Amino acid sequence: MRYAVFVTGPAGAGKSTFCANAVQHLQTLKRTAHWVNLDPAADPNSFEFAPTIDIRDLISLEDVMTELGFGPNGGLVYCFECVVSFPFTAY
Repeated sequence: MRYAVFVTGPAGAGKSTFCANAVQHLQTLKRTAHWVNLDPAADPNSFEFAPTIDIRDLISLEDVMTELGFGPNGGLVYCFECVVSFPFTAY
């Protein structure tokens, strides 16, 4: 049986700390854990473990702000609109 934990919250709430501790605990138990980062504004240097899937591989807030000249709020809206319209293929 597979399980998933979806962690949300405001900046500084401890999401990354919780996820890092959960991954470490599961590895100690010899369990497989996959960490998916859905925050295009997340600093990759702040993660203790590299995400298995990272939205920043598709689009990042920093790139949008630099290349398109959006501010942080407009950049986040653009990032999420891009993800929603991305043509994912079903496997």
